[in-house]
Amino acid sequence: MTYLKKLRILTTLRFFVFIIFTIVIFFNFFDISVFKLSRSFHGLFFEFFKEIVDPISDILDPLHIIIICLLILVFNTNIKYTLSNNDKLKIIRNNLNFSLDKIIALFNYLSILCKHFILSLVSAGVLCNLFKYIFGVSRPKYFFLEGYERYNFFNIEHKVNSFPSGHTQAAFTLAMLIIIYSNRYAFYIITLAFLMSLSRIFMSMHFPSDLIAGAYLGSVVPLILYEKIYREKIETIKKKHNIKFKDLIKLLYWRIFI
Repeated sequence: MTYLKKLRILTTLRFFVFIIFTIVIFFNFFDISVFKLSRSFHGLFFEFFKEIVDPISDILDPLHIIIICLLILVFNTNIKYTLSNNDKLKIIRNNLNFSLDKIIALFNYLSILCKHFILSLVSAGVLCNLFKYIFGVSRPKYFFLEGYERYNFFNIEHKVNSFPSGHTQAAFTLAMLIIIYSNRYAFYIITLAFLMSLSRIFMSMHFPSDLIAGAYLGSVVPLILYEKIYREKIETIKKKHNIKFKDLIKLLYWRIFI
């Protein structure tokens, strides 16, 4: 798993220290100047982020992903009973050309994947909101327009819960999860997550340090959970049944018809 091996550096203590250092530097020296610089960009940039990137963020909202995963888990609870129906089993086997053991293994793999998605999105989201409350960093538009202090510890007001960026955290949590299981298209996935994050500056909702913290938090949570809880289970199934990510896509498609 090439990408996963490279991504493990994100969970190291050295990288954590680097991120903390970077956040402190940006918070104290670059946040305000970078945000002001973004105001000088052509209006097309603002339109691009508002009309194209921001709607993508809404579609990929963590709640939507969690609901989809929960539905898959519910449908998978009676999969052995479903596959005991010869007609339904015939549809799956004829279109996938897999043995019954591999089909059951694919459903088990899919259930583990969904549990990982749910736990990662929920855990990262809870941590993100906890940090928002603790640090109480003002959002740019309220800092500049309403004279809010740069930070106000232990504050639940929406205007001062900028750090870390929740949208960025969610984008990178989902990005890491997709990369872990697809093991491909990392550049495009990270680029989309980056654009979703960058939009928060152009929407006047966050400073750069908020994005850095959100991206880091969103990335490490699914990686740590995978290593501690899911990696052994996933690798055992993949090795035994030679499961590929495209097999899951096919299974999800034909599951609709049974």
